[in-house]
Amino acid sequence: MSRHTTRRRFLHGGVAVGGIALAGCVGGEPEPDTVAGGGEEADDEDDEQPDDESDGEHDGSEAEYEVWAFDQGTDVGYIYGPDGDGSFELLDEIDIAALEETEDEGNVPHMVDFSSDYEYAAVACTAGARTLVFRTEDRELVGACPTGPGTHFAGFTPDDAYIQVDVIGEGTIKRIDADLENEEFSIVDEIHVVEAGPVAERIDEFDLDDEGELRPICHDYSNGTSYHTLGPGIDHAGVVVVDYESFEVVETFAPSQLRANCGTLAHPEENKLYLTAGAPSNHEPTGGVGEWYVVDTDEHRPIDHDGEVVGEEFSFEDVARDSEGYDAHGFWFTPDAEELWVLNRETDDGLVIDPEADEVVDDVPDYGPAPDIIWGSPDGQYKFVTLRGPEPVSGDPHAATGETPGFSVLDVESREISEVVQPDEGNDESDFHGIGVRVIEE
Repeated sequence: MSRHTTRRRFLHGGVAVGGIALAGCVGGEPEPDTVAGGGEEADDEDDEQPDDESDGEHDGSEAEYEVWAFDQGTDVGYIYGPDGDGSFELLDEIDIAALEETEDEGNVPHMVDFSSDYEYAAVACTAGARTLVFRTEDRELVGACPTGPGTHFAGFTPDDAYIQVDVIGEGTIKRIDADLENEEFSIVDEIHVVEAGPVAERIDEFDLDDEGELRPICHDYSNGTSYHTLGPGIDHAGVVVVDYESFEVVETFAPSQLRANCGTLAHPEENKLYLTAGAPSNHEPTGGVGEWYVVDTDEHRPIDHDGEVVGEEFSFEDVARDSEGYDAHGFWFTPDAEELWVLNRETDDGLVIDPEADEVVDDVPDYGPAPDIIWGSPDGQYKFVTLRGPEPVSGDPHAATGETPGFSVLDVESREISEVVQPDEGNDESDFHGIGVRVIEE
């Protein structure tokens, strides 16, 4: 999702030139010399951090990690740290609507991802049609790229050379050149999914939407490639695989094979990648869907229920695994990769999976009302899960309507909620979606 042992992710304008939007972003210079369609990690050090002999009890200013949680309903990012007493305290806020580059435009910060050294954070803004890049130490905005309407997820490549962006509104995957040393960011290429060779050759196998598009949702990286789910609804699902160095589609899966439409999460140690598929119980014609898949990224083929890599002929029924709930969505590994947690957004519950055997070993009875995205602490003690609000900005309201907008803190050992953090309690416009954990000290 090239990786830390703590794991970074596990897992949603421009000027037209020659059919591709090539944009110099705020904080960088334009590089308009690429062709449409492609063809072609270190620890953070801080003198004031606790030393290696620390017992793990710190106040917020000396936290070994920070929880970055984004309220897409109010355009505010909140940064929390452990207070040393088993709870979490507010360290800082990012008022995105107040920034000069984004003022009063309704940004909807949807998801967050960190560079491999955690020094930069990429934030995808769906309504703002842009990708923002923040310097994490001082929370300063250093880049703002107009990646397009419905900018859903922006993720750094494992070498931090680029940021790939899933843009739902355009049906494209954008590529941002990320010169972190000079803090310069430029959109340099894009893939129009329906026109990509392996997709176009099989286009009759896909269910295009009313505009004739396939919409990329999320992605993660494994074995030199990035896997991008399609959607957002289960009816328009599927997967495309991109060689992220040449930036071209090298494999595709029709919805009859992999009907994944949500999360993507690479195994931190093996060439395996996990996908989720979800739909709420009132969805027509499928009804509720909760599935997860395992893919071998050496063969670019899913793994069946017997642990075998399938051949060329297979259907999603052969490889889909039941999440035992509706609207399977977020997931995350424990730092040692001994467990993989999966959540169901509508039924508020989930599973604990043994990633070695890819078998269910336990359940999580309650993540909180309308859980969405999950991330873990680097010490393996907690899972942090965003909770949607009573007026959700995104997702099917049947599954995404919540009661306590913020994030829940789950104890990994007990599988129970230890705390619910509500930064803007009482505000019905509050609606949390994106969350990430910035590691300060391994």
